[in-house]
Amino acid sequence: MQCGTCSAGCVSRESFNLRILVMNTMMENLSEESLWDCTTCLTCQIRCPRGIPLKDAIVDYRKKFVELGRIPPEIRDMLNSVQKFRNPFGEPHHNRRSWISLLKKNKEIKSIEEDFEWLWYIGCFGADHRSRQVFEKTAEIFQSMELDFAVTEDEGCCGNDVLGVGEEGLFELLKEENESLFRKYGINKVITSSPHCYNVFKNYYDVDAITAIELLYHGIKNGSVEFSYDVEAKVTFHDPCYLGRYNGIYEIPRKVIEAIYNIELVEMPRNRVNSFCCGGGSGNFLREGDLRPNVLRVKEAISTGADILAVACPVCLNMLEDGVKTVNSDLEVMDIMEIVHLAMFGE
Repeated sequence: MQCGTCSAGCVSRESFNLRILVMNTMMENLSEESLWDCTTCLTCQIRCPRGIPLKDAIVDYRKKFVELGRIPPEIRDMLNSVQKFRNPFGEPHHNRRSWISLLKKNKEIKSIEEDFEWLWYIGCFGADHRSRQVFEKTAEIFQSMELDFAVTEDEGCCGNDVLGVGEEGLFELLKEENESLFRKYGINKVITSSPHCYNVFKNYYDVDAITAIELLYHGIKNGSVEFSYDVEAKVTFHDPCYLGRYNGIYEIPRKVIEAIYNIELVEMPRNRVNSFCCGGGSGNFLREGDLRPNVLRVKEAISTGADILAVACPVCLNMLEDGVKTVNSDLEVMDIMEIVHLAMFGE
């Protein structure tokens, strides 16, 4: 096949050629090291007219590089950090444990030793200070909904991006740790704040996973979520790859946004299945390079005239906020949970 559909839609097309990559994979020619620029956004695989599993080929190719120890320093550091601290940021695990413990106390959240319906799995971005602001507001929303949930300081890394860079051995270790925790406390229903966690729990674990945004939507429908304040703003929504292309959740985030009084939802040219990746998948949120898809995406958001760029993923939140800073724009990047919190509590 030489149609070029995959290369044309690739967020990293400036740095590597997918067709050459596939050829090298077939010939076992391990020379295409630019494949680390792939964000595993799935665009190529979704668009391929012959159904070639291109993303899967890239991940399989990466596995061989991992086995040979031929990986970029940033990816090596990420994997070492996940192995040592159970997060990619190098944040000591006890700091994250302390923050979750404080969150439980301040928001009066159940402990995992108590009876509860849902485990809220906060994920690696519980070690990220910007994302913690979102999680604290999410906890208040859940409490307002009278949701029966718990959190645990013992949560680790879900392994989604570890799997994406081809480190199967580490992924299996993380999976066994999580499944052991779930078995110990009889957990089979998990809420995720990250689409990355949702994807791996839904497709690789034996648990019933749901995203926080889906729970919020159900709460709006059944009346357990009530808005008391107007949010007068024009909002555009960025579809996360692991929420949209991987798992088909496109309309629910939009319905949540549209349910808020006085918000006008405007679409970027590339939306839903054609959404342009923020550039952060497969550990790329930790890498510096010439490719800046987050800047391109921010410029696309600015072109809509929106006041707020809404996201539903901690990776996207970090990447797109960096993009806004780069172009020196006053566009505000907010997680949908922050917008909902504003409509519920006025702050």
